[in-house]
Amino acid sequence: MPVTVTHTRAHIVITPANPFLACATCGKRAESFHDDRCGCGETRPMNLPCGHYGTYNDLCPSWGPVDGCQCLAHLGCVPHPDEVTSDLPPRR
Repeated sequence: MPVTVTHTRAHIVITPANPFLACATCGKRAESFHDDRCGCGETRPMNLPCGHYGTYNDLCPSWGPVDGCQCLAHLGCVPHPDEVTSDLPPRR
């Protein structure tokens, strides 16, 4: 597991395979999650790097761990920003 260092201690974080997860609070990409078994005493789920507590949304309705995003094949377009250039409009 990756380790994130803060000013007071090191924290254990979980990095998801799905690059299309976004914080439900602010909408920014959730690149990792704080592991509640870290030992720091924080037991609420936390999205990183934004630091908001709570859930996340899946931006890609067709993402799978084997083939990745399949929106173009299944939907005919990609209704979400791609993981590298997130400021581009959806592809058609």
